[in-house]
Amino acid sequence: MKKTILTGILLPFLFAPAIMGQHDTRSLDGDWKFQPDPDSAGHQSWHTGLPANARTVAVPHTWNVEDGTEDYFNTAWYQKDVPVPAEWKNRQVRLHFDAVYRDAVVWVNGKKAGEHTGSGYMPFSLNISGLLRYGQSNRIVLSVSNAFSAFAFPYMKQFDWNSDGGIIRPVQLIATGKPSVRYAHVHPDIHPDKRSAKATVKIKTWEEDVKKATFTLTFAEHGHGASPETLPVITQELTAKDGLFTLETSFDDIKLWHFDRPNLYTLRVDVAVGGKTTDTYHTRFGFRKVEIKGDRFFLNGEPVRLPGIEYMPGSHPAYGMAEPPEIFSTAVRQMKELNCVITRFHWQQDGRLLDLLDECGILVQEELPWWQQPGNLSPEMEALAARQLDEMIERDFNHPSIFSWGLSNEVLANTDRDNYRRLIDRARSWGGNTLVTIVSCIITKSLADDPTLLADIPTWNDYEGTWHSKANETTPAVLRDIHDKALNGRPLLVSEAGLCEPANVGGDARRITDMAYHYNLWAGNDFIFGCIYFCLTDYRTHKGESGKGRYRQRIHGLTDQWFGPKPSFSVYKSLAAPLYFESVQPSAEGTRADVVIAVKNSLPSYTLSGYKLTWKTASGTVSEQALPDLKPGEKHKTTLTGLSPHEKPAVQVIRPTGYTAVEY
Repeated sequence: MKKTILTGILLPFLFAPAIMGQHDTRSLDGDWKFQPDPDSAGHQSWHTGLPANARTVAVPHTWNVEDGTEDYFNTAWYQKDVPVPAEWKNRQVRLHFDAVYRDAVVWVNGKKAGEHTGSGYMPFSLNISGLLRYGQSNRIVLSVSNAFSAFAFPYMKQFDWNSDGGIIRPVQLIATGKPSVRYAHVHPDIHPDKRSAKATVKIKTWEEDVKKATFTLTFAEHGHGASPETLPVITQELTAKDGLFTLETSFDDIKLWHFDRPNLYTLRVDVAVGGKTTDTYHTRFGFRKVEIKGDRFFLNGEPVRLPGIEYMPGSHPAYGMAEPPEIFSTAVRQMKELNCVITRFHWQQDGRLLDLLDECGILVQEELPWWQQPGNLSPEMEALAARQLDEMIERDFNHPSIFSWGLSNEVLANTDRDNYRRLIDRARSWGGNTLVTIVSCIITKSLADDPTLLADIPTWNDYEGTWHSKANETTPAVLRDIHDKALNGRPLLVSEAGLCEPANVGGDARRITDMAYHYNLWAGNDFIFGCIYFCLTDYRTHKGESGKGRYRQRIHGLTDQWFGPKPSFSVYKSLAAPLYFESVQPSAEGTRADVVIAVKNSLPSYTLSGYKLTWKTASGTVSEQALPDLKPGEKHKTTLTGLSPHEKPAVQVIRPTGYTAVEY
C-alpha cells in the first residue's frame, strides 16, 4: 500500500502518541446501590439518593435473574458515588451507557441530566460537564423501568425473549477537549480482483458549532501495530458540510475481510484546533463487499451459499442480558465449531459481541426489535423505529461482519408499505456496503405482495411441519411457490427454522429428522443462498412453555442454556461442513492412507483457501499438510504417511481460523 500524506497544520503530531489526558475514560462498572420501587415511592426523593437499605449489586446487572425479582417488570433505581478529578474542570465530560433496559432517567448531584426511553439495547451519552463538582465526589442516580410498554421496541409483551431490566452493559465517564469525535465511518469502495480500495471517511463531532478543525488519520492492520510505511497517514484541515467532516484516501494490497480470513484494520483519529489536540478516537473496520446479482449472493466477488445459526443472548440463567464477555466467547466459539458463518439477532447487540464476530468471521444481520407487533406504526412509533435505526447504524457502521440491517421480524398485519419504504430509505441514507432486510414468515401466503420483497434480501422463516403446517411434506410445494410466484429471479435467505419443545413433541430426535429434511431441501434449491437455523441454545423468554422465573425458556436449541451440546449439534455441524471425506483407504501395511476430500457445491458452497489437513502419526505427533485452494465441487487426493499400523487414521481438516471443519 502506498503511504499518503496530506500536509496541514498538525505535522508535528503526525506520528506522535496520544497525549495523556486528551481522551480519558473511567469505567463505572462494579458496585452500585440498587433498590426496586414497586410503589413508585422513589419519584418523590430518590433522585438525590437511595434509601439506606439499598443493597449493592455489580454492574452490568439485571434484576431478572435474582431471587425475588425474577418476574419483576417495573421500576428500580441505581446509585453510584464517583470522584471526579479537579483537572477535568475545563473539559467536556460525558456519562456514557452502553445500554440500559429500558426507560432510563439520569440525575447527577440531584439534577436531571437526561433520559433515554423506548430503546433498551443501544448506547446513549449525556454531557454532564455543568453538573459535576470537580475534585469531589459526585452522585449518579438512575431510575430504570422494564415495564412492558406501548411506546417501545420491543413492543408490549409481543416479543419472544426476556425483558431483563437494569444497567445491562458497561458504563463509562469520558473526558475530552473540544471538539471531540462522535464517530468516524469508513466507506470503502472495494475492487476485490485488484485487492485495492478507495475510501471515504466521514467524521462527526459531538459539537455541532465546530465548523473547522484539523484531523490526523492513522491506519494500521489490527494486531500488527502501526504501519506508517504501507498504510495511509493523513493530516488535513477540514470544514464541516451538513455536519460532517469528509476526506478520501486509497489503499493498495488490502487484505479482505472474509469469514475464513477475518482481516481487520484500525483507524485512529486525532482532532486539533489551533495546533492543540483535543481528542483521540479509535475504531476498527474491514474491507469486504456484499452484493445481490440475480439469484445469487456474492461475498468479495464470489457467489456463495452459507449455513448459519442464530444465538439468543441473555439465555444463561446466571447472567441474563447482563452476560459477560466469556459467555459471548463461548457462543461464538460454538457457532464456529458448527461450521456456521452467518447469523442474525432479533435485537441490537452488545458491541463487544459484534467485535468477536468481526474477529472470528461470522456475517451478521442486526435488527430492530420490531417483532410481530405493532402491525402498523403510528407516526410516533415510526419516529422511534427511525431513532433506533439511527442509533444502531451510527454505532455499528464499521463492523465488517454486519452484512444487513434488519427492520422487523414476522410482522403479521398488513403493515403500511410506506412505513417500510421510509425506513429502508433511512437505512440506505447512511451509505456503506450493508444491505437492508425485512424478515418474513408469510411470504408463502402473500407471495409477490410480501413486504420482504421491498428490501434487498427476500427472506422466509421456514416453519413448515411445526408452526405453519402439520407436515414437513408441504415444504417442496411451498418452495416452488416462493420461487415461481414471489422472487422474480431474486435469491432467498431462510432466515429462521427449527423445532420448539414442548409446543412440538418429539424431542431432539425429531429435531434431527426435521433439520435434515429441511436442510437438504434448501441445499437442493440453488436460489436459496443461506440458512440460519434457530437456534444455538435453549433460550430464556417470558413466552417460554418450560420452566419458571429465570429458567423460563423455549427448548429450541442445539445445546441447553449452559451450552451443553445435544445430539443435534453434531448433526448440524456435519450438514454445514463445506467438505467431506469421500474415502480414506489405508495401505496394506497400515502406515499410509490415500485420502480423497470432496468440496460441497450445494449448501454450503464457497472456495476453500488456506485450509490444512492434519493427522495423528505413529509417534503420537500431529502432521499437517496445506491444502490447495479448492472450489465448490472439486476433489483433492493426497496420501497420509507415518500412520500407526495398529490404529485407524485420525484425520481432520482445519479452517484458517483454527476450527475443525470435518474429521474422520
